[in-house]
Amino acid sequence: MIVIGRSDTHAYSIAAPAYETWLKNFKFLYDLNGIPTPPNLPLTFEAAVDSELCIAGTAAFVRDALLGQLEVAGANYLLCQLAFGDLPLEASLYTAVTIHSEIMTRFG
Repeated sequence: MIVIGRSDTHAYSIAAPAYETWLKNFKFLYDLNGIPTPPNLPLTFEAAVDSELCIAGTAAFVRDALLGQLEVAGANYLLCQLAFGDLPLEASLYTAVTIHSEIMTRFG
């Protein structure tokens, strides 16, 4: 899950509540049926950031984080979730456009 904002604070302020909404919806059927959630599921936004499930920040921060993850994984492609929870459409679109204009063009 990736959110790019105009600042780290801006990205966090929109990503954190969206993650909490996503988590609530993700856990709904688990909770309804008394099934434990996956043990590696981060139960807070901070834990999701710490585990690198979520990346939120400026374009430069996100680019560096993604490059680091790609290097460690030895991967040659990237799968991103740009819309989750109740993240506003404008935030998802800003992230998508910024990935294209500020990150993909500089992966060179």
